[in-house]
Amino acid sequence: MSIDEQWYEIQLSVPWVVAGAKSVQDAINIAVAEVGTRTKSTEARSSEILVQDVVCPSCGYEMEAALCTTDFALVVLTVIVEMLAESHEESERVAKRELGVRMKDIPLTVLETRPVDEADEKPEMNFADLGRDVQSRNETKQT
Repeated sequence: MSIDEQWYEIQLSVPWVVAGAKSVQDAINIAVAEVGTRTKSTEARSSEILVQDVVCPSCGYEMEAALCTTDFALVVLTVIVEMLAESHEESERVAKRELGVRMKDIPLTVLETRPVDEADEKPEMNFADLGRDVQSRNETKQT
């Protein structure tokens, strides 16, 4: 990691076609599993996969962006990855390159990019703290 590089969180929209799904929930499960497998093999520090929601323009009801027909389903996912880059633009290129080679012929649309601050990072789990109450954990950290 060079001095100019920083971690960026990139959110991408990924439409995923699933063949042979029996129900909408099956299609969602298959899409998340397949995209998750491909995302794990990238240089991303972390990743998260969510099903996008769509809102009915007339009633305002929110539903998952998944359409299931007889033999195929389309599930629209949001993939959030953390990539190391020197700028916003480079982080988008890196994310699209890393995911694009693993998801041939899938259009990847960047929804949002933001730098990850040190304060945003998740603290590491200390297994020695498991089972202790919060007050005794805080006392241990202060000493």
